Amino acid sequence: MQGLTLQYSSTQTKVRTMPNNALIIVAHGSRKESSNTEVMHLGEKVKALVEADYDVVKTAFLEFADPSLEESIKASVNEGIREIVILPYFLASGNHVTRDIPAIVNQISMMYPDVKIALKEHVGSAEGMAPLLSSMAL
Repeated sequence: MQGLTLQYSSTQTKVRTMPNNALIIVAHGSRKESSNTEVMHLGEKVKALVEADYDVVKTAFLEFADPSLEESIKASVNEGIREIVILPYFLASGNHVTRDIPAIVNQISMMYPDVKIALKEHVGSAEGMAPLLSSMAL
């Protein structure tokens, strides 16, 4: 959580100021609305888990659904966000992961040089993926 820390004798209080950081989970998107809704619900669950670290958590899509990644980043900047983390919700490093998402991030980074945009590795590359799949199979 971004904000000021005020200290009074032995107690500390977090005071939330203007939102300063955001996590954007970007998925492919689907023609099937229920699939897009599933991603949005996952975003809400992640938000509950990371609310101490991120002021804003959003979902975005590359195709077939709104908001697009570009729209989510621009909306965040317009809300005053100055640090954005992009988390690609993809299992493999296909063209969207290796080409499309980095191109969008680079293009928007040039538009907003005062905003720090960090692109994380795609979900499928996470070290915890194999143990997750193993636990689901048992």
